[in-house]
Amino acid sequence: MGQRPWRRAFSAHLGCNGHHILLPLKGRRVSTPRKTSGRPRGGRRAQDPPRKDPRLDDDGRQIFTEEDLEGYFGAVDPRALARDRRRRRWRHGIVLGLVALLLLGLTVSAVQVLRGQWAIPGWEASPPREPLLCPAETFAYAKDAPVMVYNGTTLDGLAGDVANDLERRRFVIDGVGNKGFATANMVAVIISGEAGRDTAFALQRNIEGSIYRPDWRVEDTVDVIVGTKYKGLVQAAAVDTRPGTLYCQRLETETPTSAPG
Repeated sequence: MGQRPWRRAFSAHLGCNGHHILLPLKGRRVSTPRKTSGRPRGGRRAQDPPRKDPRLDDDGRQIFTEEDLEGYFGAVDPRALARDRRRRRWRHGIVLGLVALLLLGLTVSAVQVLRGQWAIPGWEASPPREPLLCPAETFAYAKDAPVMVYNGTTLDGLAGDVANDLERRRFVIDGVGNKGFATANMVAVIISGEAGRDTAFALQRNIEGSIYRPDWRVEDTVDVIVGTKYKGLVQAAAVDTRPGTLYCQRLETETPTSAPG
């Protein structure tokens, strides 16, 4: 079959930029080329870019839909599921049984310890201390131990006034404060340990009507709690500075020990 007239009217020439250019020849009919469909030569269609899977995140993680989960779990053998459920029930039963046995053992042990039938090393109750008794020995008149003065009433400034009066008589005042006692209807209560009893004796000679109470403290500090019946210190010239004993109202006195022969 012969070529069409318009195909014979063109001659192929190589352009300066490397592309083929069709130039018309003299005296020949020229026809415009037909529009192509965009397919490459050879008849093969250009491949589209791969579509992005909507089930994948930007970081590559896969999203499982309801259909995916249903397809997965629907394919599991029901007998395997029943076997797994039985195993879980067995494990739960064993754990609950062990916990119940542990609680029962702890309860029985606690009851036995409270009844005194079992003794745990290191948990024995410490023996009760002997009751404090009023000291029976004779004490010297001394002012060496530091004294804390407390206000046992609702009267403002009472502790400060007593502390100032005692400081004028060369007692060592460690501070003032507020502290309650069993009753405020008293003159004063003097409290100290064994190391501060000489100063407590001197305080009792200066505060007429005061009561002494011993405690377990080791340091030589002395506490004075002033009550509502406090009227003032004994006149300085009338204070008896001779050695003597402490007065403890309604408190049993220690049995005096005989001096070694």
